[in-house]
Amino acid sequence: MGRGEVFKLKKARVVDQFLGEYDVPVDEKGRIFVPAEFRRKLPPEADSTFVVVRGFDHCLTAYPQHVWGETAKKLMRLPQTERRNRVFIRAMLSQASEVRMDRQGRAGIPRKLLERAGIGEQMVVIGALDKLEFWNPGDWQAFMEEADEGMEDAAEHLDL
Repeated sequence: MGRGEVFKLKKARVVDQFLGEYDVPVDEKGRIFVPAEFRRKLPPEADSTFVVVRGFDHCLTAYPQHVWGETAKKLMRLPQTERRNRVFIRAMLSQASEVRMDRQGRAGIPRKLLERAGIGEQMVVIGALDKLEFWNPGDWQAFMEEADEGMEDAAEHLDL
């Protein structure tokens, strides 16, 4: 194998992805322990920091800081003259928060965000490739039941 081929292999390497589902308690201050599996996959460029925003399907989305930077660039490219873009950006970012994990892996999620997603003393944290999602356990269960019914139908339209 030549040097160029080795370079191609290194360049094509897929970064660690967040995968799995974890039940996590939420303390009275809104703090959670980020599951160790997710902490291990968080690269140094994330600086132990997530940007937590209002997500889709009534969950919260936690972007590692370096991933959020790319997402923010995409948002900034949206034409602000279009109302639907302004509505989306305002709805997503108005309660967004930068959340830094401490040495024990705890992260404090603002109460407003937890309330928006209906999260109380317990949440489900799922890995969603390059980001995490925080769910109310009942909403997650309902979503999964719905997903079970439509997963094969959706797969017919994907090239996997």
